[in-house]
Amino acid sequence: MRYALSAGLLCGLMAAPVIAGEVTISPLLGEHDFSSSTEPYQTPAVKGLHRARQETLGLGYRWTPHWGLELDFGRATTHLKAPLYGEQLRYKHVDLNAMYRFNPDGLVQPFLLLGGGRSMYDADQGLPFMHEYAQAGGGLMWNLTPHFALRSEVRYLDEPSTHWRDLVGLLGAEFRIGEFAAAPAPEDTAVAAPAVEAAPAPEAVPAPEAAAPTEPAAAVVADDDHDGVPNDQDRCPDTPAGVKVDAHGCPLDSDHDGVPDYKDQCPDTKPGAVVDARGCYVMSTHMDKMRLDINFETGKAVIHGDASAELRKVADFMQRNPSIRVSIDGYTDNVGSARANLLLSQRRAEAVRRSLMLLGIEGSRLKAVGHGEADPVASNATAAGRAQNRRVEASGYAESSSIRMKH
Repeated sequence: MRYALSAGLLCGLMAAPVIAGEVTISPLLGEHDFSSSTEPYQTPAVKGLHRARQETLGLGYRWTPHWGLELDFGRATTHLKAPLYGEQLRYKHVDLNAMYRFNPDGLVQPFLLLGGGRSMYDADQGLPFMHEYAQAGGGLMWNLTPHFALRSEVRYLDEPSTHWRDLVGLLGAEFRIGEFAAAPAPEDTAVAAPAVEAAPAPEAVPAPEAAAPTEPAAAVVADDDHDGVPNDQDRCPDTPAGVKVDAHGCPLDSDHDGVPDYKDQCPDTKPGAVVDARGCYVMSTHMDKMRLDINFETGKAVIHGDASAELRKVADFMQRNPSIRVSIDGYTDNVGSARANLLLSQRRAEAVRRSLMLLGIEGSRLKAVGHGEADPVASNATAAGRAQNRRVEASGYAESSSIRMKH
């Protein structure tokens, strides 16, 4: 029953009216996995064929973006698993398939196919023979240009007379020639004036009566840009041919951004956004900056309680900008040996790093570096200057952008 339905579907598609459409050429290469129950010569001793590389050429015709037919020619060379009739076996096929494509205007185009055909088997020894089969399958097209796509698919073959069931996987390309017919532009329509029958000539009377006046023919209003809106109602009289218009004759603007649909490269912009001539967002750039500065007591690496606001400021900045990494730099004054001060400055930087991790920042985004007495910000000759030099500091900035909105 399923094969009768497949044949009926194919006949219905072939009987559809042929209009301007698209011719496709599809060179394909893949693998044919023959059924394990295949008995090419109905002899259990030679049961089974090895998997083989298959070459297929598809010639198709699409009369709509969704529907089409494809005629396939293919071949493969395989080997008998028990070669009583010769080592090699040549397989050829020809089939006709109906194809239905989903999402025909998208980058990725899924499709289904259903059809049937005939296969021929020819070994080095023994007589060649043929079988009819039905097949169903599906795959994906990747539309790189309007006239070229990459193609991948899987097919399931069923030979009803033998119950051999094969799987075929194919990769290749599809070349497209032609265009689908565009909807015709509306033509001018003229309103014919009602015919006025001539009055019969009056019989001879003493004084002829005056003929009744006839109404003038209705005036025809032109539509110069052929958009279906007459000139006297058309607010946009120079609309390009084929562009959809509203009741006033102006091009449609579905997202109301001021750029008509036929020019709009970004058709779904949100209300109130500033757009450019292509109908795409105009972006505003923002700079997000942060600076940390914490001081320590002499000889200690303990963070004072009043530094929590500084730490929270850094944590908030890094959470707003998850790709930012920050270097935490520790310093000391010049009291003590340089070696001891270098270790102390490292402990101070590590203390700040641990505090930021407790506030939710990943340790992999924080680097602690001690610099010892280097780079003082004030004179070490005074107590006030030394207090400023006992510090941990860090800085960072991040650039972000947002959609510019109208005021």
